[in-house]
This record gives sequence, structure tokens and C-alpha cells, in this order.
Amino acid sequence: MRFRVAIGVLAGSFADQRLAFAHLLDICAEADLDQVDVLAPPSEARLRGYFDAATSARLMEEGEALVLLLPGSGVPLRSTDRLRVVGTFRGRVTRALLG
Repeated sequence: MRFRVAIGVLAGSFADQRLAFAHLLDICAEADLDQVDVLAPPSEARLRGYFDAATSARLMEEGEALVLLLPGSGVPLRSTDRLRVVGTFRGRVTRALLG
């Protein structure tokens, strides 16, 4: 099922995805990394999986790696020495219903 949710977005420069995830664990040891997506530019196709065309285009303008904080990530939406807050955007996630 597809759910409409608020997705927090951070931006920053990282040599690779692993370093972004390591930084997130440094700032929030209890982070649920299954609820985080790190997108290296260009990321339009992956952004379109979460956001409408206008929001995806807006986020592409950042030109850096984007860290998407999905509901339940546990990561606070705040700037760090490596990340800056872009904002919170309405998006969608796909989840299987178990039961």
C-alpha cells in the first residue's frame, strides 16, 4: 500500500552512502536505518518514488547527497557539522501490510 507521509530531508556531501549512514549513527545511535534513504546526485528517478515532479525538481537543485528521513527513522531533523536541513515535504512510501 502507498501511504502519504511527511519526509524530512537533509543535504550534505559524502564520499559514499556508507559514510552518510555512519554519520547518522554518530549523531543518533538509536536510528532505524531501514527508515532512511541516502540518495547521491543525480537522484531524480529515486526522488520520484517518494515525491511529485515539482518537489523532486526542487530537491534536485540541492546538488548534494540527500538524506530522506522516513517516519520511524528516529533521526532528528536538525543540522550537523556534515548535514543541513532542507525541510519537511509531503511524500509517499510503499509498505506491505502484514497480517
